[in-house]
Amino acid sequence: MIKLGDYGEDMAKKLITDLSKAKIKYDTRINFKIDHFKTDCLDGKFSELKEVLKDTQKIEQLLNILKSVLDLRPEPDKFKDLFFKEYNPLRENEKSQMAEILSKVSGNFRALDENDKNIVSQIFLKASDDEQSYYEAMSILHRNEIEIGEEIAGRLDDPLIRATRNLKELGLERDHPLVKQTVIISAQKEVGVFIDEFSTILALKGDFDAGFFDRFPAECTKISVLGSLLNELANRPSSGRMSMDEFTEKCAKEFDNSGNLIIADFQEYAADLARILEKNGNVKVKGNSIKWKVQSVL
Repeated sequence: MIKLGDYGEDMAKKLITDLSKAKIKYDTRINFKIDHFKTDCLDGKFSELKEVLKDTQKIEQLLNILKSVLDLRPEPDKFKDLFFKEYNPLRENEKSQMAEILSKVSGNFRALDENDKNIVSQIFLKASDDEQSYYEAMSILHRNEIEIGEEIAGRLDDPLIRATRNLKELGLERDHPLVKQTVIISAQKEVGVFIDEFSTILALKGDFDAGFFDRFPAECTKISVLGSLLNELANRPSSGRMSMDEFTEKCAKEFDNSGNLIIADFQEYAADLARILEKNGNVKVKGNSIKWKVQSVL
C-alpha cells in the first residue's frame, strides 16, 4: 500500500467513506507528531504597550470585564459563565436561535436557505470570538498570577499583558524591548490513510462519487494518475518483456489535459510497482527482467 496522506480524524473519516464508495481498498494508521509553532508577541505593562499598539480598545474591554467579574469574588467554576454574560449578553439567546434554525433541517447546514446560513455563520463567528476573548482574559490572569476568587485590589490597573501582534503592521523590529516570541510544542494526532495501488485502476471505471472530487480534489488526482500509470504499465509491450531500467523509465509520465500538464514521477517506486503487477498476475519479475503474462487490466 502507498500513503495517500495524513489527516485529522474527522477528515480521515470522510475520505475513507469516499474511498470505500469508489471501491478503493484502504488502510489507516494512527500516529502522533510533535508540532512546532511560533508567534510574535508584545509583552510588558499595559501602559508600555499603549505606546506602540495602534488599538487597545479590546484589551481595555477585557480588563473592565475582568474587574467587574472578579469584584464579585466568584467560585472558579462560575467564572466562565459570568465572563460570557459580560462580554456577550446575547450569547445564550444566539445559541438557542442557532439550535432552532438547525433543528429545522436536522442539523444539515447545507440544507438551509441563504438567510439562515448567514445567521448561523454570524452566530458561529461570534461564539468563536467569545472563546478567543475568554482565552485572552485568562492569559491576563495567569500573566499577573491572579487567582479567581481572591481580592485583586489594583492589580489590573496596569497589568502585564502578552498580546500576539503582527510586527510589520506595527513597524517594530525583533530587537524592540517589548517584542517576545511564544513557541508552542504540541503532540498532534494524525491518521495516515493508505491505499492499495492496484485498486486505483478501478477509479478509471468512473466509480468516483460526483462529490468526491469537490471534497478531495488533490486525492482524486493522485488516485487517477496512479491508476492510469499502473494500467499503462500493465499493458503488455510488443516484445513481451523489458529490463527493470526500462520499466523504471516508464514510471515517469506526463499527462496532458488540454494543455495543463500533470507530471507523474514514480521512478523511485518502480520496483514496488513491478511487484504489485506480479502479485496481481500481470508480469513475472526475474532478476533485472520483467516478462508480461496478460494484457492491460482495462
